[in-house]
Amino acid sequence: MTTATSTRARVLTRSLDAFHRADVDTFMAMYAEDAVHEFPFAPEGMPTRLEGRAAIEAWMRQVPDILTLDGGMHDLRIHEGADTLTVEWSSTGHFADGSPAAVSYVAVVTFEGDLVVRYRDYINPLDLRPATFPPRG
Repeated sequence: MTTATSTRARVLTRSLDAFHRADVDTFMAMYAEDAVHEFPFAPEGMPTRLEGRAAIEAWMRQVPDILTLDGGMHDLRIHEGADTLTVEWSSTGHFADGSPAAVSYVAVVTFEGDLVVRYRDYINPLDLRPATFPPRG
């Protein structure tokens, strides 16, 4: 696991760890009010773009009903730029139907100050095949 050295890396690492414990409140603390969270490779039924902290939070509160990541994060790597962190990791857990989950992530996270303003989540859609998502709305 990469050691988080900058404030932004520590904020992101703490937030991702909280997400893996289904602690949505702590996870959401990293977002600016007008943040955007995108899923460029989202499978059918999963949102592709969430605008604003409230919309992001509403989606994130649904995730534990679809996917539980109780196996934690593995192989975390953080690459730091001026205002952007690129993060790679994998997670394990299970889907709502009880089948095992192994999910790979790459996220490009842009900060203004210590808050996330844009989070591009390149989750591998093939890893999500057993999941059933609510209709896009």
